[in-house]
Amino acid sequence: MSLVGSEVKASSPQLKITPELKEKFPMKPHHEKLAFKCVDCHEGQGDDPENFKAIDDKGCLSCHKTKQYLADRLKFMDALHVNPHNSIHDGPKLYCDECHFEHKKSENMCLSCHSNDVKIWMRPTP
Repeated sequence: MSLVGSEVKASSPQLKITPELKEKFPMKPHHEKLAFKCVDCHEGQGDDPENFKAIDDKGCLSCHKTKQYLADRLKFMDALHVNPHNSIHDGPKLYCDECHFEHKKSENMCLSCHSNDVKIWMRPTP
């Protein structure tokens, strides 16, 4: 989905977003606040959310620009080598879905090795 020029594609007329659907596939509060619909990210995937495929980095970056842009936004964290979007291990090359998930709780991949110290210098993963 692209927000260029404030253009947001309309939802599929066959896809009715019910309270049950919202409960089964919850959205991040900031995406819900922007009134995103399923097809904004799952464009061209039909009208049955059960069959939707996960979007890849290209889908995330259609709104969130580039990995380098995200790394630069968090450059203030580089002094401690804790910028998750410019990792000391991987640079700005990680896949978005290594940490971020839309329809379930996101996970901070750094915690898999840095379980004690990450809690000190990083907020929960959005």
